[in-house]
Amino acid sequence: MSTSRSTHNSSSMISTTALAKHFDLPAKTLFTFLTEKSWINRIDNHWRLTGKGEFEGGEYINSKKYGEYIGWPQNIVDHSIFQEMLDLPMSAAALGARYNISSHRFNALLAELGWQKRFHKGWTITHSGKKHGGIEKEDNESGVPYTVWARGILVDNSLKKALEQITLTSTIEPTNTKQSEKTQKSLDLSKISLPEYSRDGRRPDNKEHHDICNWLYLMNVVYAYRWSLPEVELGACDFYLPAANLHLECWQEKEDAKSMSEKIARIDYYKQENLAYIELKSEQLNALDAALPKLLLKYGITVY
Repeated sequence: MSTSRSTHNSSSMISTTALAKHFDLPAKTLFTFLTEKSWINRIDNHWRLTGKGEFEGGEYINSKKYGEYIGWPQNIVDHSIFQEMLDLPMSAAALGARYNISSHRFNALLAELGWQKRFHKGWTITHSGKKHGGIEKEDNESGVPYTVWARGILVDNSLKKALEQITLTSTIEPTNTKQSEKTQKSLDLSKISLPEYSRDGRRPDNKEHHDICNWLYLMNVVYAYRWSLPEVELGACDFYLPAANLHLECWQEKEDAKSMSEKIARIDYYKQENLAYIELKSEQLNALDAALPKLLLKYGITVY
């Protein structure tokens, strides 16, 4: 095993994770790519340089904060291999990760745009998807079809508009790390006005409801928004899912006393009448891809 140690000042080297940020890619994507190109290997749960990786300038850096990691010369960003990487088709998981969206929801968004369609547990490309650079592949073991996409898909106006609508952020394509960081710092969700409509044409009252409307719609879950309860004085629950007779109530970070009081009264009503309900707390509202599938599955609603 090679034991090459750095002969450079660590400040003159760039980690693989930082290199991924430079190219605006998930770190996992770059680690996988460098493994496929035989620059690095995973041995005993540690990343190790190969002879090829050392030849290209890779060295081990020792850090008090991060321990040992692989560093690369700053000028490695100009290596032709990375242009090859940027030309590779990207999976839905890699594309979604750029916007903090799960692969399931990103796939659903591509289907909503008409670029692919569901096939059993996978996805098949459509004629429109092919025109947008999509390629259909098949899992070697299961035979389940899936799609990959050219990086240029991210500048498509229809996809950019959809992403901006469901994430409430700009989809500006950063060209380097500094620009990416500057862009992120400039995004203040409290200053971004809500789109007038969700993807399915509804007019949610706030960001949290906007997010849920888009999520349920893309996951093909039939729902009613602001659904009136039989007891008129209780008003309307936030969301109602008729397939499971399920009521959804959302606890937002900023909610006035009147709204909170009404919500508590509705929850008491659900308990008294033995009705199915879910309370979505603020931390769950900020992580719908992780929270909602598990919660809905308990009531017989499968989204994946």
